Amino acid sequence: MLNLLWMVVLACRLGTAPVGLPVVGQPAPAISSVALGGAPFSLSALRGTPVVLVFWASWCGPCREEVPEIAALVQQYGETVHVVSLNAGESPPVAADAAERWGIDWLVVFDPDGQIQANYHVNAIPLVVILDREGTIRYRDFTLPEDLSPFMD
Repeated sequence: MLNLLWMVVLACRLGTAPVGLPVVGQPAPAISSVALGGAPFSLSALRGTPVVLVFWASWCGPCREEVPEIAALVQQYGETVHVVSLNAGESPPVAADAAERWGIDWLVVFDPDGQIQANYHVNAIPLVVILDREGTIRYRDFTLPEDLSPFMD
């Protein structure tokens, strides 16, 4: 049982480097979906402000552990950065329940058919992708960077 648990943790945290697009320096793929609460969401509407995309799921322990760091980022940067939590393929009720239990009070967007994950080559979660004001990928890793300020210009 313990070995199975470690396999799940490793599958959640590790992955091979993504093959193909998108990579740092490339334009971010478009995202058009629905947010928690039913409002339409389009990544292009956020252009002009840096964006932190965080891919997550309710079953992912490391995703849950990262929530306080994201909350601190939201508090520190306020409206100077958009934080978008992209739920990785769960039903809206499951994702909404997890967001409420975890205290996620920033934008949650759904990816019910996995197309956004496919476009971003998500092979493990949590995955953090930071976009600059023009929508270019400037960071891609499994954790938030220590210092977000280099991505704020």
